[in-house]
Amino acid sequence: MSAKLSKKELKSHDAFQTTFERVGDYISENKTRVTVVSIALVCAIAIAMGIYFYWSYYSSSALKLYAKAQGNILKSGDNKETANENVKIFKELIDKYPHSWSGRMAYYHLGNNYYNNGEMDQAINAYQKFVSKAGSDKTGVKFLALTSLGYAFEAKKDFKEALKHFEQAQNTDNTGFEVIGLRNIARAYEELKNKEKALEYYKKALEKTTEPSATIFIKRKIATLS
Repeated sequence: MSAKLSKKELKSHDAFQTTFERVGDYISENKTRVTVVSIALVCAIAIAMGIYFYWSYYSSSALKLYAKAQGNILKSGDNKETANENVKIFKELIDKYPHSWSGRMAYYHLGNNYYNNGEMDQAINAYQKFVSKAGSDKTGVKFLALTSLGYAFEAKKDFKEALKHFEQAQNTDNTGFEVIGLRNIARAYEELKNKEKALEYYKKALEKTTEPSATIFIKRKIATLS
């Protein structure tokens, strides 16, 4: 003998059935609208999946090319032949995958290659493009790029521009590089014949320096400027 349903269960069943019937009636009365909404939903899901798979392929392809450049250095060393080969790879990364992390990093490495080759204008251009695309940075690479910009302008004897970029570098995430940044700023002020500011930044660098050889060097600078 089957058990009887309670009043609560019967009411619950009736409510479910009523809701189901109402949904069915709505679909029957609004077939066109429901069809359009359903197609739009399916298309949205398909587009989202397509973008996801495309971006995964795009990023992984860029990363493989980037890894190839790093592999060249490990395999053959950081020499002129390797640098010339990697310049081609970094330019290809920039052309084919400009929106990827690897494509952005290519500008930084391209700048390093140009700098090491003594091509300061090309190095400055590459570093500036990297900085413009870097956004916020917690890795320290933006600090290195801005510092490298300062070095490139310093090599061109444009100490005012060098100072500007050293100061910008110091305002980014510079964990582990703060003393280097302070010394760079001090040196730029020294070149600009501003002894007061140079002393100020050498003293700041001295306060944070723990390396014995660097401490001796900075103390000599302070003594000379004083």
